[in-house]
Amino acid sequence: MWALLRHNAQFRRIFAGEAVSAFGDSAMFLSLAIWAKDLTGSDAAAGAVILVLTLPGLASPLLGHLVDRVHRKPLLLWMYAGMAMLVLSLLAVRDSGQLWIIYVVAAGYGVLVSTPARQALLKDMLPSSDALAARSVLISTREGVRIISPVVGAGLYAAYGGNALALLSTGTLIAAAVLLASVKVVESEPEPTSESFRTSVAAGFRYLRGVPLLYRLTLAMVIFLGGVGMLEAAAFAAVDEGLGQPAAFVGVLASVQGAGSALAGLFAGALVRRLGDIKTSCLGYAAIAVGLSLCVSHDVALFMVGVILIGVGLPFLFVVLGTACHLYAPARLQGRVNATVNMARDSAQTLSLFAGAVLIGVLDYRVMYALMTVTTLACAVSLLIRPVAATTVVSSVADESAQGPSAAEAATQEDAAPGR
Repeated sequence: MWALLRHNAQFRRIFAGEAVSAFGDSAMFLSLAIWAKDLTGSDAAAGAVILVLTLPGLASPLLGHLVDRVHRKPLLLWMYAGMAMLVLSLLAVRDSGQLWIIYVVAAGYGVLVSTPARQALLKDMLPSSDALAARSVLISTREGVRIISPVVGAGLYAAYGGNALALLSTGTLIAAAVLLASVKVVESEPEPTSESFRTSVAAGFRYLRGVPLLYRLTLAMVIFLGGVGMLEAAAFAAVDEGLGQPAAFVGVLASVQGAGSALAGLFAGALVRRLGDIKTSCLGYAAIAVGLSLCVSHDVALFMVGVILIGVGLPFLFVVLGTACHLYAPARLQGRVNATVNMARDSAQTLSLFAGAVLIGVLDYRVMYALMTVTTLACAVSLLIRPVAATTVVSSVADESAQGPSAAEAATQEDAAPGR
């Protein structure tokens, strides 16, 4: 991972752009909801901001289809530029009469984060041997900036108002665009197709279904998130009833979990190389299951250990699945395959969030934690009970143009052999 950052200047720019973009995005999401609350005094108005942010994810297959039909770098540059202009419209917000502008900006952010152009661009940009290291460092960075960015965004809004928030976000979008514009990448060419629009949009699901390893990893993730989404509601009850702490303590736990994820992301790639996809995923599920079981404790220290273990386990799952999408799907299916995975994953989590909000009024929070623990362990078992045949890596234009091993591979090939 460090060799990739040292030797690949193009990836360093992608890395920096991702860090800046992730910081700006997560700083805005919570702050937009706070702004809506301040303008209207309504919790529903604040909640609607989060809803609007997530709605574009339902159109992921269409966005994935777009990504596979055009060049990805120009698409991203146009999206960054358009989003920067859209965010500047927040400068016009003065009272509740302009609340609709906040919702439009939230929808724009939802489209930006739901469009899998960045994932698809990496397929063309990096040799397959660097995919694992790249996913590790990007996920670790994303989780790391999320520890502080919501606090920075909310603090900036509280101190200087929405105009300062709009200028910060515009600056991060422009910086991300400038960094991306400086990246030199030879993209795969969009492929002509005679398929109908409906058939083409659904191609991501068909391909996913035909690759057993990718399908099994996705299915396990969907089942996992379909259960663990209840954690959002159960955590508040656990903090109140179990630990006797105020609700604000949940924010502390979120930061602790994020720190665990950021740290684990740094060595997730090395672990996958040694153990392979299935064993690393199972280790991640096991860490999360142990963490969930510790969260029924009334002892704050044990509870915090449980939260850290949950944070540690999550990057293993995301690094494995993200790398599998990169390696085992063709360049011009990257958009649709990633979109299919994202939509299935996000839909399961949304339904679980809703179920958690309903069940918390009926079930004891400890029962909910027990259900989540059992579901998580079941996901690990499901990956172990039936061996999956080895999957062939689909080469990219970066593989075809590379002369010999990549810089990152050359720096590490004497220490460990790939575990794929």
